[in-house]
Amino acid sequence: MVDGRTLADAVGLLSGGTAERDLEAFRADHPHVRARLIRQREEYDGSLHHALLVKDGSGATVSLSWCPGTALPWPLRGVHRAAEHLLLRVNGVDTPVTRAIAALDFIWDESRLADRLVGDSLVREALEESPERFTDAELQDAMNAFRRARGLLTGEATRAWMDRNGISHPELEELVATEASVARLRERVSAGLVEEWFAERGHELDIARVVRAAVDAGAEPPAEREDFLRAAERAFAAGTAMAGPIFVTLRRGELSPEAARQVFGAEPGTVVGPVSTENGLMLVKVLAIVPAVLDDIVREQVQRRIFDEWIERRRSTAKIEWFWGTTDRTGS
Repeated sequence: MVDGRTLADAVGLLSGGTAERDLEAFRADHPHVRARLIRQREEYDGSLHHALLVKDGSGATVSLSWCPGTALPWPLRGVHRAAEHLLLRVNGVDTPVTRAIAALDFIWDESRLADRLVGDSLVREALEESPERFTDAELQDAMNAFRRARGLLTGEATRAWMDRNGISHPELEELVATEASVARLRERVSAGLVEEWFAERGHELDIARVVRAAVDAGAEPPAEREDFLRAAERAFAAGTAMAGPIFVTLRRGELSPEAARQVFGAEPGTVVGPVSTENGLMLVKVLAIVPAVLDDIVREQVQRRIFDEWIERRRSTAKIEWFWGTTDRTGS
């Protein structure tokens, strides 16, 4: 149970007018509970309202909210402006959120967009509960890395990128700080787990360097010891080969068990397939098989795998509410 002193201090936190600044002090004074500050911007008048969620060791949560006499009256809370439902306006033509989602509805076949949105919410929840702190020098390093990763090597290129994406300088700084916070959170979540994960599942990160050609279901398996280019030419002449990357790296854990058996069981120089991959059927010539070793690159990949699994565990217990579409497709 959340005790009376904690509740009294929580009310004092909310009513003091400096809740965001004083939150860390509240957490330090009450380490036996988890506290999360909720910020709600009222669309009607732009006022900011705070609520506090206090969770005790049993998992029970107390929700506290405080409203000053000068704040927006309770009956008006939740009133929306019409523009709140707009996602985009181009040459005066409005695109409501519902139309944009309808246009992208086919993505639900794979649900990757939905998964990323839910994952982002879960990460932001974790960062609100336990924020990451950075020095000015660390944020500058993060900004430099952000620009390098996007080829923004000059101030002019950076400004052009910001204009093209409609991002102000404060928004860019917030974006960089968020990216750095997620990276720090990923390191925190995976701390002490990398070696154990790699010992058990490191083979999933084995790579095969291959030459491949995309084909359709009508393609025939290559004849024994047939040259790859000859097989690809034959498939293309028959109209069953499609355009796509030729030299690629395949990772064992990203293939189906059958495709992994075909590719990673082949001797270098062997042509196998058609192999079923997430990009369709492929004729594959194996050039090299490289077992994973725990170097810096693989370590980062392991951290990302651990982080993704952590997000999935949080998702399995999360209450997810979508505010568009039908309940059977969006509710969780």
